[in-house]
Amino acid sequence: MQGPTTPPAHAPPRPIQSDTSPWTAQGPSTPPPSVQSNPHFPIHPQAQASHTNASQNREFVSVGSITTAQAHDPIQTNNPFSLDIDSSRKFQQLSVPNEETFRRGILASIRMAAGLATKQHRQQTSGESGETLITKMLMSQESIASPTYLRCHRVRAIDPVSTKALGEGQIGVRALVTSNRLLLVDANQNSVHRMSNVKMRSSFLSPPRPGESFRLTSSISDDVWFKPIPLRSITGMELLSSHRSDASKIVTNNRHPGWFVLLIVGFFCLLLAGIQVDFAYVWAVVAMLVFLSCILVYSNIARPKSFKTTSMVYKERKISIGYYDTVANRPLILELELEDNQNLSLAYEWCRVLQQHSPQLSSDANPLILK
Repeated sequence: MQGPTTPPAHAPPRPIQSDTSPWTAQGPSTPPPSVQSNPHFPIHPQAQASHTNASQNREFVSVGSITTAQAHDPIQTNNPFSLDIDSSRKFQQLSVPNEETFRRGILASIRMAAGLATKQHRQQTSGESGETLITKMLMSQESIASPTYLRCHRVRAIDPVSTKALGEGQIGVRALVTSNRLLLVDANQNSVHRMSNVKMRSSFLSPPRPGESFRLTSSISDDVWFKPIPLRSITGMELLSSHRSDASKIVTNNRHPGWFVLLIVGFFCLLLAGIQVDFAYVWAVVAMLVFLSCILVYSNIARPKSFKTTSMVYKERKISIGYYDTVANRPLILELELEDNQNLSLAYEWCRVLQQHSPQLSSDANPLILK
């Protein structure tokens, strides 16, 4: 079998498209069924549709094509300590005579410390990121095969015998297929700012006020996880794509409120019967007729009411890859759980490219049996 053609060693790697590029498979456009309101079922005034995405529980945000982080850096906000509960509580509960001036000094100091921490962090990493790591880790005669990164919410290894996960795995991983390997990259950038109490030496002329001395700390971490898997060690692949959509609406058949109006009128007629003695008999008869009408309206007249529509969508997209792990030195199953916003057409194309470049998945030779 002829392998995939690769460019010369001096050729630059092909740029990777974003999954929001115009290259997106478009299926047949089918207009949704028209929904018309029923005049016999009046809608509640607050009956607005409520929608929930049950699978969108991602706590990290996208920073780059590869890099993900747990939260945005709040250094430029009014509370840069929001990611640390204890520090945020101390900053919000400040009550000093010069509170406004003291707060401005704290904000200026923590931002100065964050700038210094960022500068030192860049010197340590030499400006490296997940994107530059991919380019530098490409071997000679190796080219990028997949048109885009596969956005994975979680990647974890599973024991093929016990089918149990080996650890918690990695969160926010990007998967890329080259002509020779499957590359998995997880780059996390976290910035946390803390505020803690500290005891300072007291001076005679200007001693510090008790409990109002703080140490401001800015921590910036950058963790990069890189795992290459040779395509020749991949023995199988499975794709699970499950989507569900539920919509519900509550419709009730309520008693007509006119019965309450008739009840009030009946009691009013009884009151008039007690006041106007000359017409007491007339008002009593009227009250009895009104009470009878009230009973008939309460028992036999009703009107429907429709409340708001609630909908919930849930999706589960997983790619299971059987391979021989050279680190654990045994066969494992690699489970890739896709992100909620991963384009499904691009995921199918990514799987096609992986099968095309994996020798055990695209050839007619006997399968590789691992024991």
